Amino acid sequence: MLAGLTIRTYVPRDESALLALVRELQAHEGHLYDRMKPVEAIGTWYVAELEKQCAESSGHILVAESEGAIVAYATILCRVEDDSIDEVPFTYAYVGDLAVTRACRGQGIGKVMLAECERIAREAGARWLRITVLARNGEARAAYRSFGFAEQFIGLEKPIG
Repeated sequence: MLAGLTIRTYVPRDESALLALVRELQAHEGHLYDRMKPVEAIGTWYVAELEKQCAESSGHILVAESEGAIVAYATILCRVEDDSIDEVPFTYAYVGDLAVTRACRGQGIGKVMLAECERIAREAGARWLRITVLARNGEARAAYRSFGFAEQFIGLEKPIG
């Protein structure tokens, strides 16, 4: 599949395929995290929000296409400003979303998407590339580590009521 894979910028005609991927990701993560919105609540507003984030942070929505079908998507925000009051100001690039359709997982498409996100971020002058993952998503965590990501921050949560 990688031989016929094309990575390109999202265009409006991709919206229904992109929404299908977002909903598939939502369903998957819903099994790992009980506060995800229901799949049926994810609509065109989600794509509009991705476009807004990209406009605000010099970002892009990318899609991977194979044999005329969208099989993956990613968002790369190239200029995210750190807002910590205890750190010097800096910006970084952020992979906000990354999803590969279930039928195409395990074929290296996610790594190709990450490599393209990194290339775009590097060309935009970013010095750091960040991504977040649900703690219970061991498969994604392992994939990101194999791509060179290392844990930088660990958030902890305790139910209290």
